[in-house]
Amino acid sequence: MKATYHQQQQQQHIIPQLIEDCNNEHNLDRRIEMLYHINSILAKQHQLKIPSLITNAYINTALYRIEETFCLL
Repeated sequence: MKATYHQQQQQQHIIPQLIEDCNNEHNLDRRIEMLYHINSILAKQHQLKIPSLITNAYINTALYRIEETFCLL
């Protein structure tokens, strides 16, 4: 199902906050959960292929890529 314009607008406001929350989280397991959640609400064409082994460095890079994508929208 395609997201409506209203849903897309809501995501543009929610995602930056979720990214900030994830960046401020110190627990790796919680950060992984948050990254999966953020990725799940992205449009299919913007979703990341998350590897099975996830490090803090990967999470930081992934959040940066997502943030860059949303700055361009």
